[in-house]
Amino acid sequence: MDALEYQQAFMVRLASDPQVGSLFEFLPDVFFFAKNREGRFVMANRLFFEKCGLSRLEELLGRTDHDFFPPDRAERYIKDDTYVMRTGNRIVNRIEPAPEMDGRNNLFVTSKVPLFDREGGVIGLAGIARDLNESKSNLEPYSVFTTVVEYINRHFAEPLDVPVLARMAGMSVSQFERKFRRLFQMTPRHYLIQVRVNHACRALLETADTISRIAQDSGFYDHSHLTRQFKRMKGVTPQEYRRIH
Repeated sequence: MDALEYQQAFMVRLASDPQVGSLFEFLPDVFFFAKNREGRFVMANRLFFEKCGLSRLEELLGRTDHDFFPPDRAERYIKDDTYVMRTGNRIVNRIEPAPEMDGRNNLFVTSKVPLFDREGGVIGLAGIARDLNESKSNLEPYSVFTTVVEYINRHFAEPLDVPVLARMAGMSVSQFERKFRRLFQMTPRHYLIQVRVNHACRALLETADTISRIAQDSGFYDHSHLTRQFKRMKGVTPQEYRRIH
């Protein structure tokens, strides 16, 4: 199939009005997308496909998350997609980290819903995402965590304790960890490790520093600590990552 054929084959089966997707062109801070059962993009607004580094929708159609995102992020998105399409349940207002190429660790609030054909079968899903940093006034319930996340992003190379972060959010440790996990689908400590690994990725590509130096600058104890966490998240060692990219 070529790009437009993926979209046309999907639209023929869609029970709802396909023009609904065009509404999202009028919401400047909303990223809209839709995928078929195979996880291939069949709809998106301009904001979304430009976020993927593309200039035309046709360049997106028929492609998958693996074409645009690092393996760990792509697999996380696909896992959520599979859940929505298998169960018919929605995912509503899930916070997801989305590191940028310029080094920022942005947060997005994402919702996904199943899409049905005329017989009631699930044929795909639609989703929207909003940049938490760009939509703070509309996403007030999450604002307390924005401060915490910004602090982590600035001080990731320093020793960071959960009790300190909890005090910053005005919560007890147990309350902070519970709410953080519910919103981010990960613990505060796991988020910190993710930020550190993302920093290491950039250093591997943009500098000639040794792995030991990068480990220290990224907040890891030593070379082996970085390597262990890096492989767990990225599936390859830092040396392999540098060689591949």
